[in-house]
Formats: sequence, C-alpha cells, structure tokens
Amino acid sequence: MSITAQKLNFVYNAKSPFAKHALKNVDLHVESGEFVAIVGHTGSGKTTFVQHLNALIRVQSGSLVVDNHDLSSKKLNLKALRGSVGMVFQYPEYQLFADTVLQDVCFGPKNFGVSKEQSEVLAKEALALVGLGEDVYNKSPFDLSGGEKRRVALAGVLAMKPTTLVLDEPTAGLDPRGKKEILSLVKRLNKEQGITVVMVSHDMDEVFENADRVVVFKDGEIVYDLPPSQLFQNEQELVAMNLELPQMARVLNVLRQNGIVLQGDLRTVDDVANALQNLKGGDC
Repeated sequence: MSITAQKLNFVYNAKSPFAKHALKNVDLHVESGEFVAIVGHTGSGKTTFVQHLNALIRVQSGSLVVDNHDLSSKKLNLKALRGSVGMVFQYPEYQLFADTVLQDVCFGPKNFGVSKEQSEVLAKEALALVGLGEDVYNKSPFDLSGGEKRRVALAGVLAMKPTTLVLDEPTAGLDPRGKKEILSLVKRLNKEQGITVVMVSHDMDEVFENADRVVVFKDGEIVYDLPPSQLFQNEQELVAMNLELPQMARVLNVLRQNGIVLQGDLRTVDDVANALQNLKGGDC
C-alpha cells in the first residue's frame, strides 16, 4: 500500500522560545512495493518523518495517508495502522524480553487479540521468513548471535503481517556478515513478498545497492528524490551536505568523467566489473 505526504509540517516545542521546525511542507509519495531509502545528516528531519508513518508522532499540519489510513484524522484507528505499518527501530534486539524466541515473536499477534494457537502459526511463519527454524523456537533470544537477535526482532514485526516496513538503521552495530544477511532479507521481503520498505540509513553503500529511490532530507525539507544511479552523480552537492558517496558511485563518476559511460542498473562491484568486461569485449 502507498504512502502520501502533502505539505507535512512538524514543529518541536511549538509556541515556545525553543521551537524547532523539523519538517517543512514535505511532499512525498511512495508507491506500494517500492524500496525507498531516507537519508540526511543529523537533524535533517528524516527520523521525525518516519516516526509519523505509524503515528509515533502525530500530524500537526498537512496530510499523511499510509496504507489507506488518514493519519491527520482525529478518528485514526491506531491499532489497525500499527498492524499494517511495522516499525523496526535501531537495535531492535534490545526490545527482546521473553523466555523463548517463539514466545517473543508471538507477543505482537497475541497483543492484537489473536488466539494463542494462531499466534504461534504466525510466529513460525515469520521466523521461517527470516531464515530461522524449529531449532531456535525454545532458545532464549539472549543466547543468539547479534544477527540472529536482529532477525528475531524483525520476525516479531513480520508476525503482524504488515504491508509496509519502516526500518531505522537496520544494520547498525552488526558485523559485515550480519549486515549482508539483514539487507538480503529485507530486499527479499520487498521483492518476493511485495512489502513496501522505507529505510533510514547513513550507510550510502547500503542505500546505493538496495534502494529503488533515495530521498534526501536537509533542514526539514526534501532536497532530492531520485534513483541511486542519478542521485550520486551530484557528488559536490552531497559532500557539501556531509553525505559520503558510495564506493561504486565514485567509481562510476570517475569513469564518466573520463568518457566511459556504462549502461544498466549497476550497483555492485560485480555489476561494474561485468559491464566493463562487456564494454571491452564490444570494443575489441
């Protein structure tokens, strides 16, 4: 399901000497099934924006519709909204609390009134989606590796059957293998399950390799909304906003500056290497 924000504004400590305009007339549309990355330096408004998506922050002015829920309505059904919009915070494993993995993942559905039996069915389905099987059901979540804990926390959200997944720095604190596992999982959920993904990240390599679109916030406003291949050609402007360029974007920019323009949606080292090999073969 889609997300549409129009003229969305938010002011912290409104009507006080400490007022801070965090969002300024934000217009953004995310189609169902897209993978959109939200980036920007600290204080840019990106976190304030995504916290609106499941009403952790309520709309002050403007409009926001998420999965057919009008978030500016005084009659907003929070339970229904939070069932369809799953929010995964930074370090979600810190929210694990139950004695066993299965109990932890069951908590969300049970809290929404689903029977114990059906909650277990949903929990097992969600654990399977994140690549965890029966061998972890009765383990303490605190005995798992960092990457496994992150997957259990994600399963707890997926057990609610969300149509939209909002992720705030989903790979923070993980080792390279854990990061790769989580991003592969999120991308698979997006492409195979059709779940709309909105991901906040400071890691531009992750953004470049995975997102369909990148939305850049600065001082509460959207300054760019482009596919990664187009966005990261604006090298000087992005560096001025303290945003690092992905390694592969740097390579492509250097090649382009030297008259070598590679065709296709190139995201990884292998993509670029194959494109160069094909170019060389064509020239020969």
